[in-house]
Amino acid sequence: MLAYGLSSLLAVALLAVPGDGDGAEVKAQPWGYLITGRQGPRPGAANRSGSGSNVTCKYTPWHVDGQQNGGLEFVDPASNPNSKPRGDGAYYLIECSDGYRDVLWVQGDIGQTVTSEQLARQAYALIPIAPPKVLTAPPRGSDALVGLPHWFYLRKGEWKAKSKRLEVGAVWAEATATPQKMTVDAGDGKTITCDGPGTAYDPSKRADQQRSSCSYRYLHPKGAYQASVTVTWNGTWRGSGGSGGTLPSITRTVTFPIRVSEAQALVTKG
Repeated sequence: MLAYGLSSLLAVALLAVPGDGDGAEVKAQPWGYLITGRQGPRPGAANRSGSGSNVTCKYTPWHVDGQQNGGLEFVDPASNPNSKPRGDGAYYLIECSDGYRDVLWVQGDIGQTVTSEQLARQAYALIPIAPPKVLTAPPRGSDALVGLPHWFYLRKGEWKAKSKRLEVGAVWAEATATPQKMTVDAGDGKTITCDGPGTAYDPSKRADQQRSSCSYRYLHPKGAYQASVTVTWNGTWRGSGGSGGTLPSITRTVTFPIRVSEAQALVTKG
C-alpha cells in the first residue's frame, strides 16, 4: 500500500456541470488547473459506482530512484507502458478520489498542461448509462412457476458499447464503457451471472424449441420475491500520443417483484 503525507500536492478537479454538448475548457488556478465539461441530465446517476461526475485527483512529483518520495514504497514507472517519457516533463504519482492510483509521465508543466488521462476520465463521467431495461419470460406481472426456468433478458439495443470523446487543443481522449456481465439476484438468496444480455423469448415458437442463456428455477412458491438485475460495464480509454488504459467499472441495477406459484397438474380418469 502507498502511504500518504507528502506536501506540495497539486489538486486537479474534474467537474461536469449541467448543460448540453461535450465541450471542455481549462482555466488556470493558483493550485493547478480546472477542467470543465458539460453533460445533460441522466436517469439513475445516483446509482453510479466506481466513477462519478466529480472526481478529484492529486498529483505529487515522483522520483524514479525511489529515494525522495517521502517514505512511499517504490513504484516502477516502466511497469506502465502508457507512461513512457515523451518530450519535456516529469513523473507524478496520481491519486484520485475514486480509487485510481498510478505513476504517470506528464509532459510539460502539470499546472498548465491538460493530459489525455485527465480528459479520458472526464469523458468517462459524461457517458450516459441508465439502469438496464429487463424483460422476463413469463412476462413481468405474470406468475413464474416452481421448477420451470424463468428467463431474464435485456431489451434489444441495450448490450452495446458507448463512447465519449473530449479535446483540448491538440490533446484528446476517448473513453468507452462496454457491458461485460449481467448478474441476477433471484431474491431467494441465490445469484446467477450471465456473460451476455440473455436470450429473447419468442412467443411464436413452442417452449421446448427454445433455450435461455440466462434463466433461474425457483424451488418454492412465494407472493413476491424481490429480484434485481445488475449490468457491469468495463471502462477503457485511448488518447493522443498513443496513450490509453483502463477505467473503473460502472454498475447499474434495477429491482422488481416476481410472484412464484406451484404448477397445477391436471389429472383425468379413464
